Amino acid sequence: MSPTSPISLRPLNEGEQGRITQLYRYLELFSEGTPARNSLFVFAPGSGPIAVGSTTAAEDELLIIDPPADIRQRFIVGNRAAALYTGKAESAAIPLLSTVAGGIAHLRIGEQYRDVYSQEASAIVYLPAVGVLCGGDFGSNATVPCLADDSDGSEQLETLRLLARLVKQQRLSLYIPRTGEQSSNKVEVMERLAADVAYLHAMRRAVTPLALRREPLASVQEMLEGLLPRERTNPVSLATHRQNVSSLMKAVVPS
Repeated sequence: MSPTSPISLRPLNEGEQGRITQLYRYLELFSEGTPARNSLFVFAPGSGPIAVGSTTAAEDELLIIDPPADIRQRFIVGNRAAALYTGKAESAAIPLLSTVAGGIAHLRIGEQYRDVYSQEASAIVYLPAVGVLCGGDFGSNATVPCLADDSDGSEQLETLRLLARLVKQQRLSLYIPRTGEQSSNKVEVMERLAADVAYLHAMRRAVTPLALRREPLASVQEMLEGLLPRERTNPVSLATHRQNVSSLMKAVVPS
């Protein structure tokens, strides 16, 4: 951790691992586990008194994108900290930043803005001043996209189209998936997104006839394990894949 790090990390317990990378001033990445689970810390130092004539300094602001579930046990966070999840929220340990599905929010933290593109089940965060793009469950080299409950994949495909446009048209210094390795290579990121699109289309083609025949879920999950990309066959990705099969089956034949 750099001496100017905005992250206040409590001492790790035995066996715990985590690394902190300072990307830019007041912007740091915390990664842990295999495959890596990423949390982005966006920090804005308090400046001056709270009000004219006050002797009390303004508190620091901290936005944590995809924080770990045990955020308060692992980190020291102040009263002006909030969480933003790119996928399903996992913790209410700190206040959650609310967004409106289908909209674009321009969120100011300190001197810079963050663009938040929101869908029903996911969000994308882009930091235009530094070219950092948080793609959530999309564009990972380690796992497949996660479908929302009873989703047929349409929203996820729309999110992938949006991500592709951002990668092509905007400055990109670093792409950060929720799980997996970061990348600063536009071609590599586009290949990852294309692989996600291919996976979702293949899943929809394969699951639909099996669901209509009302094949047992466990049998379909086993039959379709071959659709999981070879480089994404770790336990985390396999669990997501099985959940995706379940979601698609429910979307085709609602219970």
